[in-house]
Amino acid sequence: MSCPEVMTQTGLVRGFECNGVFKFRGVPYCKPTTGEGRFKPAQAVEPWNGVLDCTKETPIAPQGPSDLEGPMGPLNRRYDEDCLTLEISTPNVNEKLPVAVWFHGGANVSGAGNIDWYDGSELARQGHMVVVGVNFRIAALGFLVHPALNTDNLSIMDQIEALRWVQKNIHAFGGDPDNVTVFGQSAGGNAIVHMMGLEEADGLFQKAILESPSIGRGNHTMQDAITVSESIFKHLGLSATDPQLGEKIRSKSVDEILAATDACFKQDCGAKYAGMIFRPVKDEWHTTQATIDAAVKGAARKKLKIVIGTTADEVHAFTLARDPESEKKSAAMQLARYDWPAQEFAARTQEAGCPTWKYRFMWKAPDSVYDSCHTIELPFVFGTLKAWENAAMLSGATQEEMLRLQKTMQTLWIKFFKDGEFDEQCWPQFSRKHPVHKIIDNEENGVSEVVFEQA
Repeated sequence: MSCPEVMTQTGLVRGFECNGVFKFRGVPYCKPTTGEGRFKPAQAVEPWNGVLDCTKETPIAPQGPSDLEGPMGPLNRRYDEDCLTLEISTPNVNEKLPVAVWFHGGANVSGAGNIDWYDGSELARQGHMVVVGVNFRIAALGFLVHPALNTDNLSIMDQIEALRWVQKNIHAFGGDPDNVTVFGQSAGGNAIVHMMGLEEADGLFQKAILESPSIGRGNHTMQDAITVSESIFKHLGLSATDPQLGEKIRSKSVDEILAATDACFKQDCGAKYAGMIFRPVKDEWHTTQATIDAAVKGAARKKLKIVIGTTADEVHAFTLARDPESEKKSAAMQLARYDWPAQEFAARTQEAGCPTWKYRFMWKAPDSVYDSCHTIELPFVFGTLKAWENAAMLSGATQEEMLRLQKTMQTLWIKFFKDGEFDEQCWPQFSRKHPVHKIIDNEENGVSEVVFEQA
């Protein structure tokens, strides 16, 4: 297979071939948001001359350490503010294949779409489909909202721009713009839920897989965002009342902004906002119920097909306390943040005419203290077990066992990416009357009715 060159609407890009899959790294979908572009909506990419080399590893969005380094391991990659790029994996640039667009999690402060954990090569190979990983602004650079500086949800806007780029260009990579599934985990799932409710995202995707979205967190109100922003301003030595605020904050280095964000979290806002200081700002959608209402209405308008699910021990990723009182608190948090909102969302989308399937991921590694924790399904969805070999959440699992689970997960996800439905005997649709879940346990992988009672 020769090294391909693909013509996008803004110019030629060159990728490379790896084990039967073409890869394109660092494909820009917007202009860099550096300098005067910081804290402003991203602008369309300008055409370039010649061929853009998309064969090398590219930076991730600026970020500090993740609070999930315990179960997942550290993410040691170079970051740069110039990060609005895509990583595309495709088996054939001359077909019309299903497209899966990945939005990573990380509490809106960490993660990336172009790291080895989320390499789309194996998924593209096994599913004979196109996989797109999206990098977008996160943390303060993507979520800082204050009337004195910025009132846009920049990170969400970036993600919508990426989907617009896919609609315009993915055919050149062998993808079908009329068969696009967005899939995201945790904060990435939350972003998809948010985009469901926005009219500007209409027509950009037809299906969605939501993995462990913390819908119960809701969104920020403008006052929440002001509280967080003014804490960050304070730690930068700035004031919201300074008429030169914009100029001064744009002169700060990325590392200074990250340090101020860390101080904001530790000293002012981390506990106040339950460990998630950055969220999209939407006064009218700030509660769990209002978020679900808006997303369901938008999903019905978009005529979406949806898969949604949670893991059995989401919260065990964030705490190692296993005494009875701590477990009681963890169970309450899981119910409020993940399980009940996902159940209500699934019931409501089905009632609104959107075919919906629900899963419960139950498998856990034999020697892991993290059990069936938040993020544990991701190595098996992407088939990137090598990249996760040091992840403590997989401790003690044999290669044979993990490959078997990988085959199960990829078979299910690929079926949905391709067809947007499942065989009724394999995985029936979810409804309030029949709350059937696919139980992914790496044993029977059967179906069972599961009901979560709101506290």
